[in-house]
Amino acid sequence: MMDRTASRRALSRFIRTLPCPGFSSILPSDSNAAKNRVAKVLTLACLTAALLPSGCDLPDRYDIQTFEKPAPWHAETTPSFASQARNTARPSSAADAMRQSGMPEILTPNQTPSNTTETVSGKPGSHASAGTTENRLADEWESWQIHSLRSTILGGIHAKSTRTADNEIKVELEEQGLTYRGMLQILESNQQTFWHDANGDLKKVDCTFRRGPIESHRTIEITANEVQFVDNRLVATKKKTLPIHSPLGGPLHVYQTLRRKPLQEGEIREANVLLPILGEVATLRLQHNSLASPSVLTPQGFQEVVLQEASCLLSLGPQRQRESVYWFDDQGQVQLYHVANEQRFSYGCNASQYKLLGQEFLNQDYPIALQVQGKPLETEASLLAGDLQQVGYEIIWATPPAPESVASDPPGEANEPESEPSADNQDNQIALAPRQYLRRSGDQAQQKLIVSRTPVPPSKLRDRFDQFGGESTPADLAATSLVDYRSATVRRIANATANSPDFTLAERAMEMNRTVHSLLSFQALSQGMRAASQIADSSTADSTEQSILLMALLRSAGIPSRMALGIRYQSADHVAPTRDVALPFQTRARLPEGNRFVYHAWVVAKVDDQWISLDPVAGTETQPDCLAIETTDMKDIDPIELIEEFIDKLSRMQISIYAVIRGA
Repeated sequence: MMDRTASRRALSRFIRTLPCPGFSSILPSDSNAAKNRVAKVLTLACLTAALLPSGCDLPDRYDIQTFEKPAPWHAETTPSFASQARNTARPSSAADAMRQSGMPEILTPNQTPSNTTETVSGKPGSHASAGTTENRLADEWESWQIHSLRSTILGGIHAKSTRTADNEIKVELEEQGLTYRGMLQILESNQQTFWHDANGDLKKVDCTFRRGPIESHRTIEITANEVQFVDNRLVATKKKTLPIHSPLGGPLHVYQTLRRKPLQEGEIREANVLLPILGEVATLRLQHNSLASPSVLTPQGFQEVVLQEASCLLSLGPQRQRESVYWFDDQGQVQLYHVANEQRFSYGCNASQYKLLGQEFLNQDYPIALQVQGKPLETEASLLAGDLQQVGYEIIWATPPAPESVASDPPGEANEPESEPSADNQDNQIALAPRQYLRRSGDQAQQKLIVSRTPVPPSKLRDRFDQFGGESTPADLAATSLVDYRSATVRRIANATANSPDFTLAERAMEMNRTVHSLLSFQALSQGMRAASQIADSSTADSTEQSILLMALLRSAGIPSRMALGIRYQSADHVAPTRDVALPFQTRARLPEGNRFVYHAWVVAKVDDQWISLDPVAGTETQPDCLAIETTDMKDIDPIELIEEFIDKLSRMQISIYAVIRGA
């Protein structure tokens, strides 16, 4: 069941982020249809003029029925899109949003209309063989795309294709975006580099995927007979081999072949393609449809432009098919892309537009951010005073929300639980940590938690609260592939830290915490999990990696330790500015008003018969603005699964602050 669930999540999450399916180029003989293209455009314009006075709508130039067919690998169909598509010949309501904004052109402060177009396109080499000057120009291009869902920016793609000195075609792709689960804002990205031979056949792929606070890596080698996948899952390496019987194209091969030779009227191209994220080989059928006039993003804003249209069918099997539509110009440059059965559209744009419209996800500084309602946690005065003593959190549990959707609530409104609370109380259980006290209640769907700066005396707790404690286990001292405290680098740091015989265990632990803080500069978006020996040789690390190194130092000194995964308050200075109402798209430049919390990790350690919480990012003990969600001894864990479970649990928690106590 876990494998099936994980597979379904991967399909739902990753297939929708594919910039486009690919295909190997099958270049047909020239057609006379291109000579008539200008005449067709004029005919279409005349037809439009004839229809409008009579009150008729311009007929759709793409097949709406293809958008209504369910995609078997989708978790569910979005019924609202079918009704939207039936009533408009334009592929997105973003065009209306642009017109209503009254903004005729998207410009950066130092730009003029004459220098906004920054697309790079080469002339298609109709008769040239691979490697000639014409194809070299056609194989060197750069493109940008913005993903939009119901006029809301979700993410974007930057792709660049060049020919190397060895006459190989190198394509670099960088895709970033934000997904939303409950109150969570999760950063996702993938960076892929594809190497093709001179004919465009795929030979090698390097991939780096980010999901929240963790990155994973995959390398792919393609030979004449097979595809070899090697996955680095941080604590283990997994390999897979798929047999093949013909050359493969890559995910961006549609762009490559269209630029080499645009699709002609009625033309069909078929080939096998590699989907690196899914780790599978698919078949693809691309067919030219007709001329169309969709609204596309131009340097002057949204405009209806006459373009070529092609439909694409990507198949992984009889029950796993995906339909999409491309709109491209006479040079083969894709201006608009849409996957059937989705409301998301991908608009071609230039570099300035990409930077302007994508500023939210491009400038995202933390892997996970969420909104916490209720009383304000900090003010400018209290931050300077540093007098936060206790914080009371209220948690309402809900069943998991729909996967990766754009939250529909207006800014400033809290999400209500989407369904009845889960009956499994184990799923509705926040992890306890030192100085974190859970109030006992018969209602597991609603809980109250107090986090204190100093330990609360047992006399005040009585029997009303559950708290962290108990004996340590052998796993709290174990050496693992990540907590490799027996490595020479870790031992050298441990031996140089707090080696005075007069130190108590607590003092030694605090000194090790300060040492990690001094050695490593904090970087919120690092790899996420590396071995302690690798982290020790670095100069920067995120909170998870700093915690791994601290755990290694503590365990080398015989101090039991665990990692806490949770959230930490982030002051308003780190929140991006409010969205610009002049932009043609709605953006999420900041979360709704309230307390912003971000992903954070730290270490709990047992010293002198008590557990303490150490934050190596701060070099001190944790404060009441840190809330632990999960704890782990890091033994026999899959880091990717650990983070997925953390995200799943946090997405079901609606957190608010009901009490804030300050004082000396």
